[in-house]
Formats: sequence, structure tokens, C-alpha cells
Amino acid sequence: MEKIVQKFLTGERALFMSHDLEIQNTIFADGESPLKESKNIKLYGSMFK
Repeated sequence: MEKIVQKFLTGERALFMSHDLEIQNTIFADGESPLKESKNIKLYGSMFK
């Protein structure tokens, strides 16, 4: 499982069709549907603006 830690992600569908991710302390900003069509995602301490 890939880890994404303390990132600031922007844009439409930032992680479109991603799978098998562990996302920690990440901010999703400026964009619609950042996790559209994604699966097997674990989120910890993250924020959607």
C-alpha cells in the first residue's frame, strides 16, 4: 500500500482512479471529486476544503 503523507493536493480529480493508498495529514483543495473512481483508500487526519 502506497503512502501519501502531508501533501497539499489541488486540481480536478487529484487522485482519480487511485487504489491501495494510505493518505495521512493531507489537504485536498481547489478541485472537484479528488478521489473519484478510487478504491481501497484509508484516510487519517486529512481535510477537504
